[in-house]
Amino acid sequence: MFIKTSLKIFIIFTSLFFIILIIFLSVKKRNINNLNTFRIYYNKIDSKILSQMSNYDINIVEALFFNSNNVETIHSSNSKLIGYISLIEIGSWDSEIIERLNKNDYLLDDNDNKILDLNGNNYLGNLSSSHFREVLLNTIQTRIVDKKMDGVFFDTLDWIDYYSNNKRIYSLLSEGYKNFLIEFKNKFPSLIIIQNRNFDSYKNFSKNYIDGLLWENFNSPYINNLKDEVSEFKKLSRIIKRSKTDIYVISFMNEGENRNITTKLGWSFLFSQMNQRYSNWNITVR
Repeated sequence: MFIKTSLKIFIIFTSLFFIILIIFLSVKKRNINNLNTFRIYYNKIDSKILSQMSNYDINIVEALFFNSNNVETIHSSNSKLIGYISLIEIGSWDSEIIERLNKNDYLLDDNDNKILDLNGNNYLGNLSSSHFREVLLNTIQTRIVDKKMDGVFFDTLDWIDYYSNNKRIYSLLSEGYKNFLIEFKNKFPSLIIIQNRNFDSYKNFSKNYIDGLLWENFNSPYINNLKDEVSEFKKLSRIIKRSKTDIYVISFMNEGENRNITTKLGWSFLFSQMNQRYSNWNITVR
């Protein structure tokens, strides 16, 4: 009797071990630790720009302007291409996505009206909608995966943090993003994921799924030395270190101070002029 009971316990624990191992492997992050230099560019390309992109380990780009041959050219120089996708703001110019959406795919206010971004240009998408997530995944397939790009750049997720005081909307967006990451990993397990900001989601769950975090418009909290900001920065830095997430920082001011702190932390740093920062390849960056 004792032997049978012990055998059952062994089988149960062995099964649990393999289940946990499978879950771990399913969300295993890609290794991009050796990819340090980066550039962001969302405009049209030509042969000169393609050639100069080879100077960077990673190029975050608007995938619509690339074809498979362009991707091959970049890969021949061992650089990687990360395709842009907006997960919450729905670009007013993006008719391909808009034509496939229904009302439930939009984020609605308490009066059942669609919500616009702060500039009044783009409506916000509802990530809790499984259909909206499906549209995004299919768009990633055709714009990024089919061209054999290396990964995706998830933008406009700061809206989740923006609605942190609105329990209903925050829950819709936060849970929707978590479900999207799970679905994405199941569909595209080998793709690199770089997330733009959205620190609450990063701390709560996305650190387990993403490979890199872009800290756009970084400004060191030590410049003004505000106690609360410094404390939060230290906490976030510890989480980043434990999670082994690669950090890509882009700053538009205070170059010396920002470069100094990010270099000490081992983060990749880019200083850029603010004007036309992603639309003009010839702007000053260093």
